[in-house]
Amino acid sequence: MEQASFDVLWCRLPENVLYLSGYWPVIGASAVFFPLDDDPVLLAPIDEIDYTNRSWVKDVRTYRFLQLGAVADANRGISKILREIAYGRHLEDSVIGYEGSYELVAANHVGGEVRYPGTPSVDMLREAVPKATLRDAKPTLTKLRVTKTRLEIEMLKRTNEIAGFGYDAAREVLEPGVRETEVVGAVESRIHTKGVGYKNTERARGFAFVMSGPPSANSWRPFCISTERRIKKGDMVLVELDTYADGYWSDLTRTFVAGKPSQKEREIWDIILEAEQRAVDAIREGVEASEIDRIARSHIEQKGYGKYFLHQLGHGVGLAFHEPPTLHPASRDILMSGMTHAVEPSICIPNWGGMRVEDNILVQQNKAVYLSNYERNL
Repeated sequence: MEQASFDVLWCRLPENVLYLSGYWPVIGASAVFFPLDDDPVLLAPIDEIDYTNRSWVKDVRTYRFLQLGAVADANRGISKILREIAYGRHLEDSVIGYEGSYELVAANHVGGEVRYPGTPSVDMLREAVPKATLRDAKPTLTKLRVTKTRLEIEMLKRTNEIAGFGYDAAREVLEPGVRETEVVGAVESRIHTKGVGYKNTERARGFAFVMSGPPSANSWRPFCISTERRIKKGDMVLVELDTYADGYWSDLTRTFVAGKPSQKEREIWDIILEAEQRAVDAIREGVEASEIDRIARSHIEQKGYGKYFLHQLGHGVGLAFHEPPTLHPASRDILMSGMTHAVEPSICIPNWGGMRVEDNILVQQNKAVYLSNYERNL
């Protein structure tokens, strides 16, 4: 903050509230006031007070979000507290860093509805502290968040372990005649029921996407869609799985076969696994992210399947399941110790199907470490 000339960081996005306070908002109506030279303050709806005890911030101030006297308005409740803090600490003419240029954001706990601090929130900030200078803090926050602390690494390991419960469930139910959506239901149910309480996890959910047979060739897209299609004997079944545990995410993929894998399936799977391993073996501090993509991609190309690897090799994962660094042929990111990211080579052949493996990796000075250790066999 000192290097960037910020006196205060003011954050409303749940991912940044979590990062700066240790508290992951439930409905996204919380905020954190984080001064350079004083203790931070966490602002939260009084409805969420039972959950704020996980925060390391001692000064927690609440406001009433839901009330019968007026329509719910987070800015109205937050504005008064913000003004009190800024003027009470003589920071009314400070430089305040706010989340000015975010577009891709992580969900709060109630993932179906994301509360984004848009123009009304910025106007509220200007009105509450009119003498302050507002500057976009996204570049600073991104630089901070891209390398993880030991605590964050442990949280990411735990999330990956919980995701493994979901893959256990997929293996148990996956057989000919089962619908893709039934596999999805089994995976997500297992993560929720077994993940909550695991190693003191308070909130855990999984978001699974299952594509099987020839339609799985479309899994190269930046999304997967599960359908009521019944899995047939011998089908490949690709299971993409995004999981959170108390606000930290994993992003994994495994491919299974409903029955005995064919020779072609085994051969292509071995190519994908080798591409992943070559990439992981090359990961260390100081390496260009684009070079890691090149290493995996060149192996697949050498085996004659280059035109079927249609997406980038990977992306960062942490407080969101898509964040820097980007493992892409055009990426300018340089890997640093403490970065965590996905590596996900695939081969998707039209009218045949798609196969992908995806693991989460920790970059260290001289090597990479797998954060995800779930088995990789078909």
